[in-house]
Amino acid sequence: MSETSYPYGNGESQSAPGRGYPGHEPGPHGYGEASPVPSPPAAPFGSGPPGPTDCSSAGSAAPPTSASSTPPAPWEDSAAQAPWTSVPSASAASTTSSGAHGAQGLSAAQAGAALQRFGIGNPLPTFVAGAVAYVVALAASLLVIVSAVLTLLTLDTGDLTGGTTVPAGGSGSSSGGGGWRGIVGLMGIPFQLVSLASFGSYDVELSLGILGGITMSWRGLPLLITAAMVVTAFLAARIVQRRWGSGRWGSNGALGAFLWPGISGLGVAIFAVIATRVTAFAIEEESLGMSLSMHAAGVDMFLGTWALIALPLFLGHIAGSEKPTWWPMVADLAAAPRLALVHALAFAIPVGALIVVGSAIGMVIEGEASSVLPSLLSLPIWGLTGLALLPGLGMLVVPMPLNLQGGVEEFGVDRTNEFLWFFDLPWYGWIPLVLIALLMPLLVALLWHRDREIEKGNILALVVSWAALPLAYFATSVVLLALVWTSMQAQVGFMGDIVVNVGLAPWMPLVAFFIGLLVEALARFGAPFVDRFVPGLLVNWFRRSARARRADKMAGTDRTPPAQEPSWQVRDGYGA
Repeated sequence: MSETSYPYGNGESQSAPGRGYPGHEPGPHGYGEASPVPSPPAAPFGSGPPGPTDCSSAGSAAPPTSASSTPPAPWEDSAAQAPWTSVPSASAASTTSSGAHGAQGLSAAQAGAALQRFGIGNPLPTFVAGAVAYVVALAASLLVIVSAVLTLLTLDTGDLTGGTTVPAGGSGSSSGGGGWRGIVGLMGIPFQLVSLASFGSYDVELSLGILGGITMSWRGLPLLITAAMVVTAFLAARIVQRRWGSGRWGSNGALGAFLWPGISGLGVAIFAVIATRVTAFAIEEESLGMSLSMHAAGVDMFLGTWALIALPLFLGHIAGSEKPTWWPMVADLAAAPRLALVHALAFAIPVGALIVVGSAIGMVIEGEASSVLPSLLSLPIWGLTGLALLPGLGMLVVPMPLNLQGGVEEFGVDRTNEFLWFFDLPWYGWIPLVLIALLMPLLVALLWHRDREIEKGNILALVVSWAALPLAYFATSVVLLALVWTSMQAQVGFMGDIVVNVGLAPWMPLVAFFIGLLVEALARFGAPFVDRFVPGLLVNWFRRSARARRADKMAGTDRTPPAQEPSWQVRDGYGA
């Protein structure tokens, strides 16, 4: 036999394992190896384990004692097996089914994890936030309606119900659906006001039969409704991102913050168009040939609703999300619009309050005390619009254009195309306006300077720190121009066309840009000298979130344990 036939090489070698020891004599199968024992025949699936084998009777067959003790042959049909042999098959099927369900669950979890890696989280809270914002806008419209009703009831115009008698048989002479259409129109006024507050236009079409017709279009935002919708959407999205963002699929990243608000705004806009059109006020009187239709549905309000829901939701998600490590370099871009808003409100609120109080006192002195209460009750209608006009006048070089064209003489008004300046206000209005306008940049510069950090040696951070305020003032002025613009166009049969336009001068954003640059210069070169004398209660609230992030970062650095040297490190030539 060749050497390779032995497990350990040459069988005659003395180095073979067990050479010279009893029981390890070389055999035909190698040193110390017994002859292979043939394995028992494999039993069919489901049969019991084989019993112990008697070593003394190895190689001899024992006669079976009974038929029942005879194990089934491997070739025996499985149908002859015992009934319990099918149980493992059912168990195997169950295991396979549960494995398939587990694979499906795993794939769903993997899909959710993949979406989260791309920054796409749970969309349901964002959808709810958009719907809540629209509902709050409807509630604000009810407040405007109540304000209008109370204003009409308190006007000194005699009996408001006089001349409004319903002709006999009027309900029978009207078209079949006139009654319920009028009721639906009255119930739909909140939807019409919300659409008007979303950059829509309220169109009125009145047909007078042979006398012609009247067409009127009003475009002007009831800013109370607009502000309620925008502020609610922003705050709701920020709360969702901060408190309930880490849900089943985790919080939304940049892609989710852009995707879900857009879809939520689109859904709200579609619902608003349908509701506004369905609840349009329409009355038709066939006997007299008269018809009246009033609604605010259109492409403009659809796009406006979409933007006024989606944009605040997106900004709310960004404001509530965790900021990346590079955020301090561009943090001024987020803080600058807030400073512009604070600047506008801090100027407009005291000036507006002084004008309202002064006007009320003037009415009482002139013997028109009955007009004071209606003016105050109508504040929800025109109050925010008046406040929005004041920041433009407070720039001192931005007038308010007033344009009256067409047959306005029929209404006792002269045609005009002029500018109203701040000095056209009563003296108790324009004097405090000028003083507060000159003082306010100094105050907001102190607010902008406190706790501000600019990363040194970083060109991007330096450019952003100089450009943030001018750009923010410019952008917010553009938004303000769109919010305060009010126009009315009417075409009255024999009187021709009437056009009324009121707003702010179009060069206001350019002036605001330089005001922002002035505030930035004052914050850099003037505020450091007086900052130590300003109480923290007045200015510390502005950069509170940035200060909290810095405190958390420092606390995390302090909690980091120092790196320990390995125990095997050699110090000074000796072991540790």
